Amino acid sequence: MAIGFVRGALDWFARLGLTVRDDAPKTVDIGGREWGEPIGGFALSIQQIRKEDPAQLPAISAAVRNVSSERTRFEIPGWLMFYSVQITGPDGQSAGLTAFGRELLKPERHQHGIVVDLASGQAVETDIPIGSIYDMRAAGEYRVRISGKLPTGEVALSNEIALHL
Repeated sequence: MAIGFVRGALDWFARLGLTVRDDAPKTVDIGGREWGEPIGGFALSIQQIRKEDPAQLPAISAAVRNVSSERTRFEIPGWLMFYSVQITGPDGQSAGLTAFGRELLKPERHQHGIVVDLASGQAVETDIPIGSIYDMRAAGEYRVRISGKLPTGEVALSNEIALHL
């Protein structure tokens, strides 16, 4: 029954237009963003997406930028699999996945690859609905950071942000 509920929820979110699949990333203006330390020619950044309604669940914009002097092309299994999200809740513990998040992050849902092709200095972003994927029901401050495994095998870290819920 729980799996049927989650599949129904996925369909419902899709009808609402919620991005929970690996849509093509958006080109991003890098000015005004904070970035993590460059690693292997790349830097990662996150920022909170402003809510239009206070009841709206939190979401972040995640971006990867080519900080090398050369164009770089590599393949990832999908944005939700490339980025690893670390969320520390008000209690100091890692936020667990929701039922929706467990279903969404199953590896079999991300069988197709996405080619990332970035010119020097170029960045792409994707939105991640973290409030739907992770249990963030408790009131208080959440610390959020992402990491991404690069084509070199190195792991890049983003800046850290605080969300007050």
